[in-house]
Amino acid sequence: MALSRTGPMLYAAATAVTLLFVFGSFLINYSRKIHAKPSKPTSLRKTALPVILILCISGSHISEVIILSRQRDGPDQTPDQIFAATTFALAWATTCLRKDVLVPELFGLSLISLLFGIPGLILDAIDPEPTAPHKSLFVIQSVQSLLAGGALIYCLIISISYRKKLKREEEEETSPCLDHNQDSYGTAPLTCQSTSILESSSSEEDRDSEDSDDDDHEPDDSHTGHLRKTGSWMSYIHSFKVFLPFLIPRRDFKVQACLASCILCLIADRVLNILVPRQLGIIADKLFARELPGSELGIYLALNLLSGQSGLEMITSLAKIPIEQFSYRQLTNAAFNHVMSLAMDFHSDRDSAEVMKAVEQGESLTNVLEVAMLEIAPAVIDMLVAFLFLYNKFNSSTALCMLVATLTFTALEVVTSSWNVKNRRRQTNAERAEARVMHQAIQAWQTVSIFNMFSYERFRFGQAVDKHLLAKKDWSRKDTYTTGLTEAFFPGTFAVLAYLVAREVHEGRASPGDFVFLIQYWDYLIWPIKYLSKDYRWLVSELTDAERLLDLFMIKPTVTDNEDALDLGLVEGRVTFEHVGFSYDDRKNVIQDVNISAAPGETIALVGATGAGKTSVTKLLLRYYDVSSGSIKIDGHDIRDVTQGSLRDALGVVPQDPLLFNASVIENLRYAKLSATDEDIYDACRAAAIHDRILSFPRGYHTKVGEQGVKLSGGEVQRLAIARVFLKDPPILILDEATSAVDTETESEIQGALKRLSRKRTTFVIAHRLSTIVLADQILVMHDGAIVERGGHQELLKKRERYYNLWQKQRLGLGEEREPPLVDV
Repeated sequence: MALSRTGPMLYAAATAVTLLFVFGSFLINYSRKIHAKPSKPTSLRKTALPVILILCISGSHISEVIILSRQRDGPDQTPDQIFAATTFALAWATTCLRKDVLVPELFGLSLISLLFGIPGLILDAIDPEPTAPHKSLFVIQSVQSLLAGGALIYCLIISISYRKKLKREEEEETSPCLDHNQDSYGTAPLTCQSTSILESSSSEEDRDSEDSDDDDHEPDDSHTGHLRKTGSWMSYIHSFKVFLPFLIPRRDFKVQACLASCILCLIADRVLNILVPRQLGIIADKLFARELPGSELGIYLALNLLSGQSGLEMITSLAKIPIEQFSYRQLTNAAFNHVMSLAMDFHSDRDSAEVMKAVEQGESLTNVLEVAMLEIAPAVIDMLVAFLFLYNKFNSSTALCMLVATLTFTALEVVTSSWNVKNRRRQTNAERAEARVMHQAIQAWQTVSIFNMFSYERFRFGQAVDKHLLAKKDWSRKDTYTTGLTEAFFPGTFAVLAYLVAREVHEGRASPGDFVFLIQYWDYLIWPIKYLSKDYRWLVSELTDAERLLDLFMIKPTVTDNEDALDLGLVEGRVTFEHVGFSYDDRKNVIQDVNISAAPGETIALVGATGAGKTSVTKLLLRYYDVSSGSIKIDGHDIRDVTQGSLRDALGVVPQDPLLFNASVIENLRYAKLSATDEDIYDACRAAAIHDRILSFPRGYHTKVGEQGVKLSGGEVQRLAIARVFLKDPPILILDEATSAVDTETESEIQGALKRLSRKRTTFVIAHRLSTIVLADQILVMHDGAIVERGGHQELLKKRERYYNLWQKQRLGLGEEREPPLVDV
């Protein structure tokens, strides 16, 4: 009896495992096929040996099917062995139909054949009454096992030989292809490695050119773009693991409790998915027996209430709220903090609208987590439970029909979803382009107004909206066609299942209540399949939307604190530049061998033509960039060995073009020192000669300044920036044209305040107006990134060199260069 039950279970398991393996192989190789060519280590060209081997194995399974079909005594015989043989025959045949023989697929099928074939041989060998067909089957199965073992050994030999070949090629790459004595004059020796690189790069360019239309706005070095183009599907999904630390609630016990509640509700819901239709089947059997199912109806009502939206679904929905908020909070905060931690080179190259749009994609990843954990995982469990339950309640035919339908439908969904990925990506790019155009126009409203380009901006934004809607229409239309195609699959599946169960009822192996059970259970069966298809499409869409956020997280800061970095501590203000060199792009040095020594309280003026490197020197002091050579020290501490926060706490900057927040005057001022009192702010404004002007505003210090201070004049904005630095009260000041936008009287007042402050503070002044730095302790004249003159004002005038020429030009009112008049006089 045990043997009679073991055989069908073994064959049913073999069929299920083979179907799942073929389905998994299809998923992986289909993704590679649509993105890139298969890699050499996983594929082999068709040769006589593997083809003959595969055809022999497939033919043996076909022979097994023929023998089993002829020996069937009637329709009551369990067809598990026929299903298994048919599945193996089709699986091996599809392997041979491919353009190349895939080694992992061949290895997997061989291993599965041996794992289930050997136990089958043992069962046939201990059959107490072997017949002639049984003996024939035993011989065929023995041949199958031998052939599968041969295929397995063949795969192992291929893998070992490939590894040896790869190792040999790596050794050869270290030596030149040509002898050193044969090098031509003026040429470098060509190595095998360089040749392979050229070949691979050319193939990469060919593939990249095919995708260039899809990624008009995507950087060429995009991490996810590279993974898509190489077809590395598993690596693409694996790359999203960078977000896991922000999604797992390690210390939030409330979220952990909610997550546990969701899991328990999902498990209970899986059980109720069977109990509810089963109870309805019991009621139907009672009615067929002409009995009143009173208590059964009560149980059915209770189970329905428990499984519906007034029961477990309501608890799950309530528990999901903290989980979703936790993941959104973690991801959005992490993305914002990551962007703010990136160095100047990132922020100077990126469009702010693009960056903000990428940060907003944290919601897409939250949706990915919800879909994967709370919808796809339960759907997979439902399918597993359905397979086992149908097999146990009816027969293997019903269970395998459900499994085949699920895998076929999912494969169809994968194929059809890939048709629309390009449109989804185009829609995402169009959304970002629309946001970018809108952000630029609104941010630069004053410039648009000055040039009267409102009609142009309306046209440009309208074009962006039209492109967005066109891309969305293409995606929605194809998505509708795909949904219609896949939805047509369900009626056929139900018809087959209904026929199989009706046949069981007709043969007396099931009751009419079981058929009622199937009708009710079909609703619970169909939803997992629909969820898998819908969720797969949503998962692809959300992952596509989240690619920009992933790319953002993949960018590493170029300026970081050392692990053993210390706080700068109390600063006296001694600043030294020792042989500092720097370049932005490793092609041209912007700063060359700069040496500066500033004692506490000294004022250092940097002068020179535009582009001489003055601002770059201050950026290096702020450590927006790290020096390429040399070092910068404050009080003897290399700024690379201290934390960036403590460094910038010691520095106060008045930039040439200050930016203000769209807030009140007092809020903008207090930003420099959050603990400052109102009186501290008033004193700082008096020092910057702006206090009386602020009092004349409609709401005084509570007047809104507008975005970037658009409601204020240039001089008012600059004096507010100076007041912020005075309020911060740093030991080191950096003034980049701090008085360029003020009148002569105000400039005199600010210069007096700066003189009083500079007695105890080291001050770096960048000035084009030389009259503002005549009292500086050191004047450094820069040209092409190097200091060409240094000294005091009178000392440099006596030299009659570059500084003298600049001074004379400004005295005569000619500026740095004489320019022709714009109109004839």
